[in-house]
Amino acid sequence: MDKEHIAHTWTTHSTHDTSEGLVGYQGCRCGAQRIVTVPTHTFAPVAEIAYRS
Repeated sequence: MDKEHIAHTWTTHSTHDTSEGLVGYQGCRCGAQRIVTVPTHTFAPVAEIAYRS
């Protein structure tokens, strides 16, 4: 690990919905990786907005 690297800075590489919530795959510039989950009951449905061209 880089001596200047004190805390991870996570970047989300991909996400997908599951029956239990959202799953995200994240990585840090130091090479560390993690999987995060957000249960369905913790977020509200998102409305889609149509933009005119």
